Amino acid sequence: MVKNLAIALGFLITAYFISSSENLKIILSGIAIFLIGMYFMENGFKLFSGGALENILKRFTSNLFKAITTGFLATSIVQSSSLITVIVISFLSVELLTLAQGIGIVFGSNLGSTTTAWIVSSVGLKIKISAYAMPMLIFGVVLRFFKNNTYKGLGNVLLGLGFIFLGISYMKDGFDTLKDSIDLAQFALPGIKGIILYILIGAVATIVIQSSSATMAIIITALSAGNIIYINALALAIGANIGTTVTAIIGSFASNENGKRLAFAHLIFNVITALVAVIFIYSLKDFVDYLAPLFGIGAESFSMKLALFHTIFNLLGIIIVAPFINIIVNLAKRIIKKKVAKSSKPKYLLKSNIEIPNSSLLSLKKECINLYENCQRAMLHALNLHSTKLKTKEDLQKQLMDETRKSNTNIDEIYQTNLKLLYSEIIQYSSFAQEHMTSSQHKVASNFKKSATLIIEVLKDTRDVQKNLDFYLKSKNEYIKKEYNNLREELGNLFIDINGLNNENLSELDKITQIEVIKSTLNKNDLSNSETIDTLIRTQKIKASMATSLINDSATVYSIQKKLVEVAMILFIEDELLKEIGEENNAPK
Repeated sequence: MVKNLAIALGFLITAYFISSSENLKIILSGIAIFLIGMYFMENGFKLFSGGALENILKRFTSNLFKAITTGFLATSIVQSSSLITVIVISFLSVELLTLAQGIGIVFGSNLGSTTTAWIVSSVGLKIKISAYAMPMLIFGVVLRFFKNNTYKGLGNVLLGLGFIFLGISYMKDGFDTLKDSIDLAQFALPGIKGIILYILIGAVATIVIQSSSATMAIIITALSAGNIIYINALALAIGANIGTTVTAIIGSFASNENGKRLAFAHLIFNVITALVAVIFIYSLKDFVDYLAPLFGIGAESFSMKLALFHTIFNLLGIIIVAPFINIIVNLAKRIIKKKVAKSSKPKYLLKSNIEIPNSSLLSLKKECINLYENCQRAMLHALNLHSTKLKTKEDLQKQLMDETRKSNTNIDEIYQTNLKLLYSEIIQYSSFAQEHMTSSQHKVASNFKKSATLIIEVLKDTRDVQKNLDFYLKSKNEYIKKEYNNLREELGNLFIDINGLNNENLSELDKITQIEVIKSTLNKNDLSNSETIDTLIRTQKIKASMATSLINDSATVYSIQKKLVEVAMILFIEDELLKEIGEENNAPK
């Protein structure tokens, strides 16, 4: 109650100060409209690209140069380093990119964010930009009424651009009017004190606004109106670069350790870049003055010079820091250590990925594999097989020859205390993620949900076999003992074969061939088991009660194997579906 009253009081006080100054009202309205534009731009590109943006970031990052270039171009196009950072964090969380690749993209994204300064200084201040905003807003609203996500996304992009242009126009008008009543430049501190003060102001402004692009737009419009002097505008730009790291840090809170490591690397990069820029600020200023005529920038075009300065010191940062990227990666891994998640705790289902379809699908796939691995361990222990010592079929034969003891594995307890929650999280996450998916992506997500259900079913089926298995493996009847050992061998061999499919070096054709071999072996085992049981019954080598148990358990084991093969098809063979989705989303509508 007290908190709500404090918030309401804060809004009232803020409203009073805003309404008391017409200029302040115009400037703050411009900032608000600009931020709304950035929001629409981000959401628009998510819908409009249909996964293309994610595919580009994934495919064109094989080396550091490509990663930096991709980050630069992607940010220049979408005009949001925050969006690129969020996508990179989501890819890192599902281990689709290496940390070095992610850092490279973010370095390039920093450079790409400087294009905002060029747009504002070259276009926003020289023409009546609000005139272009209105048609964009109109067409943007019209396109949002279409059901097709591509048109909706394009509508959001146009709305975003329209609001950004309108926001710049408002800020420009506000600062132009403010200059006549209050000259902020008269409060500027001389020397290094003024530079440090304005760096802090730029950092705080960016942290509050959560957009370095918006901060740069404010700085440029204020500089153009003469509200701040040139050298302090340079310091504000440096501060904005430092402040933007907070976006990555906030975005990493919902991520795993790789997301946090990326935020750490981003912080290091921006702090080092800022230190270099501060130390050499006057040299860089002179260098900009030297380069300006080569770019057709006049001596008094301080807004354009600021954009050039912003680009140069970010490029300088990349040149200085990029050679040490592996050192940064190792330092990040040393400081932010990997946490070992409990079986019941999801490792890959991050909320930040839900609105990015391809990332949420990868999150689901990884989590289903995690569920499969946990269930596999429980099942093997229930079968009196040690999963840590079961890498090859030779390992399996050694374990089968050892004297077995009664298994203490309680599958019901494992399910209730660990895996039930993980299974529930997968189903819930998939339901929320599917709201943002196309029909093709929907199908893949449904398959992942199906695989999770099948995994839980085989776990419970194993529980049904476990009791007889423990009993008959201690039997004095060697025939029934051998048959139950055969069931253990069949399941052990199947797990080894399926685990072999989870190998990135295997081609899709090799995986399909391997799964066909597994299916063939499965059918042979089923026929062989039936014939063997009939023979044992006819020759009276096992009792009728033994035969009944063996028939039921053989049928259950065969059902387990069929379900496991279906799980393997979904998790390890149907990877191509994700590629098909990307191609389908990028196809002309």
